[in-house]
Amino acid sequence: MPGEPGPKRRPALVVSVAARNRLADDVLVIPASTTLRVAPTHVRLRKGTGGIRRDSVLKCEQITTLPKSLLSESALGGPLSPVLLEEVQRGVLRAIGVAID
Repeated sequence: MPGEPGPKRRPALVVSVAARNRLADDVLVIPASTTLRVAPTHVRLRKGTGGIRRDSVLKCEQITTLPKSLLSESALGGPLSPVLLEEVQRGVLRAIGVAID
């Protein structure tokens, strides 16, 4: 099932705001995949971007929550550039049917 955590650790972009993250037991994430399919809701990440180990896509149509207990104890990546964050925002808006173009 998409978005269901499996035994393998996978990269994801945390998109929930820090104030929410402090108060909630879970975080909002967008999962990354190394299956590089082109889609209007996918954002391409090149190897090294934000600490990602392989060329990947963020699947903005699969925004989901994960319990904090499933997150790695140490940060594995870094922040994305403002340009990439805007692409992520557009991908999420497309996924929920908000006209942006």
